[in-house]
Amino acid sequence: MPPPLCDPPTTPGDPPTTPGAPSTATDALRRGLRRSVLVEAVVAAVVLMITTVLTSTVPGRAADEAARSAPAGGVLPASVTDVPFDLGDSARGTVQITLDPGRTGDNAVQAVVFGPDGALAAVPELRLSFTLPDKDVGPIEAHLVDRGGYWSANTLTLPLPGTWTMRTTVRVSEIDQVTESRRIRIER
Repeated sequence: MPPPLCDPPTTPGDPPTTPGAPSTATDALRRGLRRSVLVEAVVAAVVLMITTVLTSTVPGRAADEAARSAPAGGVLPASVTDVPFDLGDSARGTVQITLDPGRTGDNAVQAVVFGPDGALAAVPELRLSFTLPDKDVGPIEAHLVDRGGYWSANTLTLPLPGTWTMRTTVRVSEIDQVTESRRIRIER
């Protein structure tokens, strides 16, 4: 009778096998398959780790642009300018004007008026305008609103970089006002 088709061929030196028991050749194939699957899993894990690192890393040119455009802390500084004014004994002081971020594009403006003693001072009107004489731009009005203790404008758009002339007009009474000018540098 011929040997069954499912049993592996045997040679005279092979140990006898019992039906259903794995042979050494089958064990070797299984070990090889396990090693192969293990190697594939390790390679897949390494590829996944490398992909994660690469996708979370900023490209070189973007990192260079970020380093040039923002200071070390990552927060853009505000531009603060003090503008002293003097209309005589009763009307003198300083207007502290903050442009945030103090760059081209949209800026928020805050202005605080201080009296001669350094305390907050109330004025009936405060106007602020910007011109860029080199490019013949302006005047651009800031449209300040009295917020009760300070003046502000949420949006002031300065479209170009350069040295701008900032004109501050402080009205201290119905008939008394003074306009002071300061040059400020606006960057990109």
